[in-house]
Amino acid sequence: MLKYDRGLQDYEKFVERSEPYGFRALVVPPFMVKYVAGITSMTVAGVAGFPYGYQPVKSKKADIEAIAEGGGKEVDIVINLVLLKSGRFEEVENEARELVGFSKELGLGTKIIVETSILSEEELRKAARLVLSSGADFIKTNTGFGPRGVNLRDIHIIRSAVGEELRVKASGGIRTALDAAILLASGADVIGASKGIELVEEARRVLEE
Repeated sequence: MLKYDRGLQDYEKFVERSEPYGFRALVVPPFMVKYVAGITSMTVAGVAGFPYGYQPVKSKKADIEAIAEGGGKEVDIVINLVLLKSGRFEEVENEARELVGFSKELGLGTKIIVETSILSEEELRKAARLVLSSGADFIKTNTGFGPRGVNLRDIHIIRSAVGEELRVKASGGIRTALDAAILLASGADVIGASKGIELVEEARRVLEE
């Protein structure tokens, strides 16, 4: 849950509703990591440089430190999208390496968000390769704040660029259980969705029918 228009009580309800489902992780803003980690036994992840990635590296490191100090176990880092769109791939890779290394020193699992919704096919191929080179655990497709969510094109391009060497988190705009199933069948390893509970319940209904 990465809502800026919700209060603490809404985050509490989100945690309470999520508990029975055993999700892989709950993703929340850096400020909320300590609070959420204090009221759940589930893995808590935070975001850094969210949602556009154009913050200075030191600002992203401050987010990462807050996540680690707050009891988070993973960080989803938005890479510098301005540099990526400028074709300055070496600088993007250097940033990714630095932030992944810093996160891992603090004991955090890492995902790099590349916002596929704004990338050309060639930009996405290069982005996937540099994420692989950075040592991140996952490439994550979208923030949910871009012009669209994930689609099959994104997954196919990423897989063609890096094969099975990098895990893929498909996220953004996943509205139905069928959407999630197709993405998983097409090569995604993990689904990220604000409607996770609804997706699980829909899948259960379909299986029962």
